[in-house]
Amino acid sequence: MYLLLGCGDVGLAAANKLKESGADVTIVDRDPKRVKWLREMGYNAVEGDFSSQETLGNAEISRAEVILLLTSNYRGTERTLVAIDSLKKRLGIDPVIVARAEDDSEAEELKRLGATEALPTPQILASSVFGKANELELMTREKRLRALLKEVKGKVAIVLQTNPDPDSIACGMALKRYVKTFGLDADLIYGGVIGHPQNRAMVNLFGLELIPAEKAKFDGYSVYALVDVATHANCALPKEIEPTIVIDHHAVPSGEIKARYQDITIVGAASTLLANYIKYAGAELDPPLATALAFGILRDTLNFTRGTTELDFKAFEFLLPKVNSDILTKLHYPAFSPDTLDALSRAIKASKVKGGYLVSNVGEAKDRDAIAYASDYLLRREGVMTTLVYGVVKDTVYVSARTSDVRANIGELLKSTFSDMGSAGGHAAMAGAQIPLKALGKQTDKRSTRAAMDREIGAKFLETVGVVKRRKKSK
Repeated sequence: MYLLLGCGDVGLAAANKLKESGADVTIVDRDPKRVKWLREMGYNAVEGDFSSQETLGNAEISRAEVILLLTSNYRGTERTLVAIDSLKKRLGIDPVIVARAEDDSEAEELKRLGATEALPTPQILASSVFGKANELELMTREKRLRALLKEVKGKVAIVLQTNPDPDSIACGMALKRYVKTFGLDADLIYGGVIGHPQNRAMVNLFGLELIPAEKAKFDGYSVYALVDVATHANCALPKEIEPTIVIDHHAVPSGEIKARYQDITIVGAASTLLANYIKYAGAELDPPLATALAFGILRDTLNFTRGTTELDFKAFEFLLPKVNSDILTKLHYPAFSPDTLDALSRAIKASKVKGGYLVSNVGEAKDRDAIAYASDYLLRREGVMTTLVYGVVKDTVYVSARTSDVRANIGELLKSTFSDMGSAGGHAAMAGAQIPLKALGKQTDKRSTRAAMDREIGAKFLETVGVVKRRKKSK
């Protein structure tokens, strides 16, 4: 609930915009005529002095997640903040409080008195207040998570997405730092492999201790948190264990998520969300963590060219003063193994483009992450919006797909195309599949294997997206 204290012109405009968005709004004002008028307009309005604890109680402050204190009377604002502070302690509540200030010095004093945010009058226009709605919602969620963690005794398992990428790894680092603020220890656990050069560089440069899922003792934790992933389908958390916390930036049907705490906010990178958790909790932000989160944002938004929101830009701006530019450069341009360079070379030579879709067969590969890197790299090719690169590692065909097409969901596309042959899935812009080589039919040598891969993977994908005609099934 939004509790709006003071309903002058600015307050009324803010209330109208919040109401239009479907928000639950309660207004408190001293003027009985205005209160009557607000009620006639359909608002839940309470008459009284909002610096009074009794009035605030009548307005159900215990339900308020965000309080907008929009009066221009500074002394009244001071008295109201003192009253709210007393109620916070008595009722055990912790709402986000946005207060109005005349200038920066006044804003600092109001923050000292308990305001979460204090905006100078020129910025307190209704559009500015409403424009902060996403930030206010994040602040509210952080307070909910803080309250949950304060009840926890024991260790936290932070489970990353399978084959974690830079965004996932950075989020794990940040959540571990965040829970440490509340006296909790945590382990970072992952499934799959960390083989991509950038992922290995992060682990090495930051000296991270990540536990492979097969070595994790999942029954030894009190809390299970998923970051940059929302369901069991894309992480190593055993299916019999329900996550306690889910923080992700990918659109997921709400019915598929089961957790006491859920934060699914559609932004360019999950690192944006974790950067704000660190900010709002006042947790330590040192250069390694700032650099990791900044890289996570850059990597998942393709340097702010894919799915970027205002929150991503603001989070990056918050991190930038602490970012170590030397380490950031090393993450962008890590050293590549000969196997990765060899696979990339073969992917470039074998690539075929039709209607903005690029497919490439790298043949045999020693490192499955070299296939993912090739898929990333080839997405930069002019005229290409979607890439699909595949190759054989031992007895399994690994498929890696990327897209910059905002209309597509490459994870769902791969699932519909290859799930009958093996496992497939991922996110809107990044996905993969694993197909047993035997699922492609009988092969007698490398040449027949390559032909089977092109037929059952490359051609099948192009048929699914509609850039080539479907083959007639033989009778």
